[in-house]
Amino acid sequence: MPLDIPSSTRTHAVCVAIITRDPLVRAALHARLATASQVWLVDDPSRASVIIWDPPPASAASGELPTLPDIDVGPGRPSPAVIALINGSEGGEDNAEDPMPLLAAGVRGLLRRDTDADRLRATILAAEFGLTVLDEDPADAVIAAWSPSPEPAPAPKLDRLTPREREVLELLADGLSNRAIAAQLEISAHTVKFHVDALLDKLSARSRTQVVVKAVRQGLLALV
Repeated sequence: MPLDIPSSTRTHAVCVAIITRDPLVRAALHARLATASQVWLVDDPSRASVIIWDPPPASAASGELPTLPDIDVGPGRPSPAVIALINGSEGGEDNAEDPMPLLAAGVRGLLRRDTDADRLRATILAAEFGLTVLDEDPADAVIAAWSPSPEPAPAPKLDRLTPREREVLELLADGLSNRAIAAQLEISAHTVKFHVDALLDKLSARSRTQVVVKAVRQGLLALV
């Protein structure tokens, strides 16, 4: 799905820095962006308005949110928007590539590591404009409601979800595993799985990640 970037963002180049420990990832991103229009690659993250971040592996079972790159941009300048790279694997509830903790930590974009140059460029422009791109599926990018002039949001249809399902949904968005949700709500992991399965069914989602993506799209969940 093409990303419609307002014309005001097309008048200047966006400074982009890449943060990764993997030289192969850095080289691949440089190759995709080297000739991209309106994208200017810089080595110093403090000069960038958008960061492409390849986060280190972390255990979702730890219950800790990942730490976003600490960029000293100086007084009076906003922190750069962070786009995180993910593998997009749906292996299991404790999969280290679960993107929900990244969303909870404040990233402004999620892209698969094999994203092509056109979508990477479009996501950079969207993030620089203040939008958030959740690319859980390459064919199903979602632009969330961070536009400076957003259209009126549809009224959330909260009656579609039970109070407990809403609680589970919010904790899913915080990146918690089933076991962590069970401990938080003082219910069994089996009961949590029942509620997650109900959310998958009600939102016609294929994965825990897509449950959150679709909940944002349908006004059932606000990412802050």
